Amino acid sequence: MKKAKILKILSLAVILSILLLLIPVLPALAAESIVLSPSSAKVGGTVNYSGSGYAGSTDTTDYYVDVYMSDQVASISNLIDTTVTRYKKVVFGTYIDIDGTFSGNFIVPTTLNEGTVGTVSPLTVTAGQSYYVYSCSRYSDPNVPGKIIKAIASLTVIAGAVLDPLSPATGPAGTDVTISGANFPASTVLVFKFDTTTITPKSGDTATRSSGIFISTITIPTGATAGAHTITVTAGTGTAIATFTVTASASLDPLSPATGPAGTDVSISGASFPASTVLVFKFDTTTVTPKSGDTATRSSGTFLSTITIPASATAGAHTITVTAGTGTANATFTVTSSATLNPLDPTSGPVSQDVNISGTNGPPNTAITYKIDTTTLTPKTGSDVVVRGSGAFYAIITIPAGTATGAHSISVTMGTTTLTATFTVTGGTPTPTPTSKAILETIQTGNNVGATVAMAGAGFTASANVTIKWDSATLMTTKANTDGTISVNFVVPASKGGAHNIVVTDGTNSATANFTVETTPPPVPSLISPSAGAKAKTPITFTWGSVTDVSSPVTYELQIGTDANFTTGSIGVDKKAIDKSEYTLTATEATALTSGTTNYWRIKAIDAAQNESAWTAASAFQLGVSKPFPTWAYIVIGIVGGLLIFFIGYWIGRRTAFSY
Repeated sequence: MKKAKILKILSLAVILSILLLLIPVLPALAAESIVLSPSSAKVGGTVNYSGSGYAGSTDTTDYYVDVYMSDQVASISNLIDTTVTRYKKVVFGTYIDIDGTFSGNFIVPTTLNEGTVGTVSPLTVTAGQSYYVYSCSRYSDPNVPGKIIKAIASLTVIAGAVLDPLSPATGPAGTDVTISGANFPASTVLVFKFDTTTITPKSGDTATRSSGIFISTITIPTGATAGAHTITVTAGTGTAIATFTVTASASLDPLSPATGPAGTDVSISGASFPASTVLVFKFDTTTVTPKSGDTATRSSGTFLSTITIPASATAGAHTITVTAGTGTANATFTVTSSATLNPLDPTSGPVSQDVNISGTNGPPNTAITYKIDTTTLTPKTGSDVVVRGSGAFYAIITIPAGTATGAHSISVTMGTTTLTATFTVTGGTPTPTPTSKAILETIQTGNNVGATVAMAGAGFTASANVTIKWDSATLMTTKANTDGTISVNFVVPASKGGAHNIVVTDGTNSATANFTVETTPPPVPSLISPSAGAKAKTPITFTWGSVTDVSSPVTYELQIGTDANFTTGSIGVDKKAIDKSEYTLTATEATALTSGTTNYWRIKAIDAAQNESAWTAASAFQLGVSKPFPTWAYIVIGIVGGLLIFFIGYWIGRRTAFSY
């Protein structure tokens, strides 16, 4: 009898202990499931998914889910690429939380074009058909995709609003684009958007027809930046989108030269014009026939031509317009005052005296003839015998022996332009070569950071050290030649877009030039991961599409906040100067995020000229909830709890057994 009572006590204690140990295990025994919302969607539509009953991630092992869509039927435990050989992987690696749940969304694909190679053909996803959605869990190794089917759901594809291919699908800002579509609600007002900007159709339908189709023409906004943009068409509950790529608008390279007197020959080049199209050049409103070069764009949409500034042009800024078909671009040419001669240095002296002659606004690239009265003079080595591209010139001439005492005419002839000054011959001994009048000329390959600038100068002290400065920062030093000339190349340093000064000096003689750095912002990056609505586990790595820009290198700024509008006070992370297209949050930065709630992230690009792209649209993600205790702690708690319940059960059983 006593043994029976003891057995009863032990049995009750063991049962209670087993029940306690089973409590944390019961949720794990629940069958895996995947639920779709909605369960029917159009091609290109968004489907939300959620799952439960899976093995949850732990502090030592991460688990993820891959989701496949297929037209082939399979059962739980069947294998992808064995039973299911034609599919589209619509979700790659959704994180499974510690409670065995996951969620996210995917886009209904247009084709099922993945699977065992050579056994099936791609299948077009069509409206009115039902398809299978399979979830397969896997470990954290991205090279080992989930293959064993854990749960199955059904998705019915319905007819959705669709757009025909845009015509054209690419072009510069200002392009007229024909848009047509079908499967929209009948006789419903149409709303067109370019990114987030609503656009009124230029022509065509403003509402769908009774058959649910439409055909309209819109104009790409003139301020659209180069790159991919989204065109959205909505009619009631029907929405469809297409991508239009804005190409670089027709543009001109910097004029060479950009200033000069009337009659100056100007080299003009450009790109992104319509190919093989007749060019029309205008100076203000006057059509100008090219002096040489292209009269039509090349097959690449580029050209290189030379025009002559009209002789009647007045001093001041004028617009040069280049048109080829629908492509138009303009630049500013500043007509300077007529060619001028600086004061001779010196203005008097004996025979054999060296004299500095310099001037500005001469016809660029024109041969120069120097004379005293009617006698042609050969200038000293290093002097200009051709006007510089900037219109400046510089020379040292020597008053010939035998020149009579008194006033003489010094003339400088450049093409049809002749300038004169007076030099008075006196008695005595020639003075040393007078102080130089430094002049400078730059030729640039572009207006971006990193562009190469070729620079030539004259009038510096022979063999002197010459310093070249960009604004106030020293770029480089060089040594003047024995004739006082310099010739160097330098690269435009990282600088803010806009005007900058180039200063060249040997300590005594100085010359300056201007350089304008481009101000075009870089393209907007594209967000990659975490994808919209995804759950992420720390440490989180954010990735986005890298962008290129003429002013390189490009850096990025990452912002993360709790408000999709990133209002003041909602931004938890603001990381600047990221030099690659990914960033992993530090442990400190991660503390600014809130687990179990929605966070938002966005990116913008900044080029080396400090031009900034627009922000990307905000993308939502959730931070997975981490386990409050490590696994070993749960094991210890379970053992201690089990023993405690065992002794309680033993005590209760003992009292029950011996109470009668």
